[in-house]
Amino acid sequence: MFGNILIDKLRISLKLDGVFDPYNAKKILDNVMSKHFRKSNYTVNYDKSYFRVTFTPTLYLDEVREEDEEKYTPIFNMQMPKLLKFLFLLKQIYEVLGDNATITWIDIAKDIITPLDANKYIKELSKWKPKYPYNKSEYTSKTNKYVTLTLSPRKRKNVIDCKNKNRVMTFYSKASEIEAKTKGNTRFINNVTLSEEEKELFSREDCNVEYDAENGRLFFHDLNLLRCEQRYKYSNNIKRITHVLTDSKDVDKLTLRLLIELLRKDELYKKLDEFYTEELRKYVFYHDINEDKDINLNKHEEIVKDCVIEYDLDITDYQCLFEEFGFKDKFLYSMKKVLYRSISDYYRDLYRKYEI
Repeated sequence: MFGNILIDKLRISLKLDGVFDPYNAKKILDNVMSKHFRKSNYTVNYDKSYFRVTFTPTLYLDEVREEDEEKYTPIFNMQMPKLLKFLFLLKQIYEVLGDNATITWIDIAKDIITPLDANKYIKELSKWKPKYPYNKSEYTSKTNKYVTLTLSPRKRKNVIDCKNKNRVMTFYSKASEIEAKTKGNTRFINNVTLSEEEKELFSREDCNVEYDAENGRLFFHDLNLLRCEQRYKYSNNIKRITHVLTDSKDVDKLTLRLLIELLRKDELYKKLDEFYTEELRKYVFYHDINEDKDINLNKHEEIVKDCVIEYDLDITDYQCLFEEFGFKDKFLYSMKKVLYRSISDYYRDLYRKYEI
């Protein structure tokens, strides 16, 4: 379950041509989607130019019951539907929209188990500098209880708070999110299927996580669960995924037909996982942990590193001081070394967990 690639949001769009009947299509697809998704977890709509179906595959239900809607029994976006069920759903949408339907929004995510509190990993990772074009968003949260790190390219040069919402990486604690959304009233997740490796991990004496295998119930009070979600909207961002899925740079549009074909061959998740991991490797975890031996600090840098750790400082905040005196280049060289050494334990854990 944990570490598997998830499609957490999907939008399928069709450009209207004057022949397609959007009114009738909405009627049919509303009926299809309402059988497996709560009203708040999908939309079927259209305007003068496009017809759109947007939904969260990880909130798929075998059956939507009215009593669950009324009581609002919580469900959590942590598992994909069974392959054949998801395939059947996409085929039903394809039968209505046809060959010209394309994917214009896709969120892919992974949940990984961390040895320590996931918020601590995110807080330390927020001190790390992502590679161009990604920047740390000004909207990144740094509260003590719930830490979120958001990375995105800037839309316009030198405009710090102009976040590109169409291409985003977000790191957050999944357990903290569930606790916040349910106001602490939910203590466990039902219908959880764990791998043998995960069962062995949770059965260890030094692990406080409870798992009721008979009922598929996972208690997450002591579960350290970190999610990294990657968002891609519109063809100019999604084409990079399409190139990996098709093994070709000649195809830019990700069609619904291609998605169905890859899912039918059981290749979709593997290729999405490949793309997801490469994005993390290229823009976040670009330092190879096997090269650690090459990063040695002098005695002054060791003192700075100890202060950074002891007082929980973000060393990048001090760059402006060195710029004023013309020592920016020297600062950047030492900063990278000190920064890595100060967060290296957390960085190495995540590097291995994401199988970089």
